Amino acid sequence: MNSSSKHETIKNILSEQKIDAMLFYAPENRFWYSDFFSNLGYLLINKTNATLLLDGRYITEGKLKAKNVNCQNFTNPFASLTTISSEQKVKTIGFEAEYITYAQLESWKKVMSNITFKPVYVHDLRASKDESEVKRIAKACAIGDLAFNEVLNFIKPGVSEKDVEDVILRAFTKYGATKASFDTIVASGVRGSMPHGKASDKLIANNELVTCDFGCVYEGFCSDMTRTFAIGNVDSKLNEIHGIVKAAQMAGIKAIKPGIAICEIDKICRDYINEKGYGQYFTHGTGHGLGIEIHEAPWVIKNEPTILVPGMVITVEPGIYIPDLGGVRIEDDILVTNDGYEILTKSLREVNVWKENK
Repeated sequence: MNSSSKHETIKNILSEQKIDAMLFYAPENRFWYSDFFSNLGYLLINKTNATLLLDGRYITEGKLKAKNVNCQNFTNPFASLTTISSEQKVKTIGFEAEYITYAQLESWKKVMSNITFKPVYVHDLRASKDESEVKRIAKACAIGDLAFNEVLNFIKPGVSEKDVEDVILRAFTKYGATKASFDTIVASGVRGSMPHGKASDKLIANNELVTCDFGCVYEGFCSDMTRTFAIGNVDSKLNEIHGIVKAAQMAGIKAIKPGIAICEIDKICRDYINEKGYGQYFTHGTGHGLGIEIHEAPWVIKNEPTILVPGMVITVEPGIYIPDLGGVRIEDDILVTNDGYEILTKSLREVNVWKENK
């Protein structure tokens, strides 16, 4: 959504919650509204004004780059907030229930005793992305695709999982990403049965599967992709579960469209894997939203009632993990469009995408 839409969203929250202003402390939410990132800051928004308080480390850059806000420097944020609240006749302030700790809230109450604070759940605030946000996510996905291609050109029996991780991280830098969006997962052979198997010193052997789960940040927005592929010829059961996971994922993706409850995507993927006899080995949710954070609303899980709307970006990532044998996960980033979906991550999902004799 554009800046005016974002302010309208906040105004609706103010009205619904019967509060005078929202105070955003989480860096992710401040960035969402102002398109300016700082580790520390306070964003106070009422019906007519948005004030971003920054300290000396960020104020100069903030005044140049922050959008839709009035930037003010602070030495004591609570003194500044008290003054602004008084000037704007703010008496009741909403705060981010999911981000603010009890200790933080108590400290705020002590120094702003004239203000009534109310918890407001804002988990779905960033669920639908505007055109600019989608473009940045798509670019992060494109960088991920380029990184995966570099992996395929590099990997061979005898290199370590950490070597593969290094290739991915160097590719991110090479192609313009800011950083990785989470700790890269590279799990080969029996380690593939660990959904979050971080890259280790294990050497990748011939005739085993390799799972790579990775993503990057581009201009503040994340990507997240997983591919599982064979080095050489793998056990027939591993080939079987790869085919099952791929089919389950595509069945879930094809059901994506505005108006469908997101839990249906989870159900479709999970039911398919159950029907094939591997339900007990699918041990996590089917996916999640992504954007400024690598994991954010909406959640592609059982009983989640959220209805898909255009602009949402979600992952679909079913998996099967069999101890002492290995595992498979395939993950893509999907944009909900006006009439269906668009797959933003383009890399091939085939088990035999790697070719020997590099």
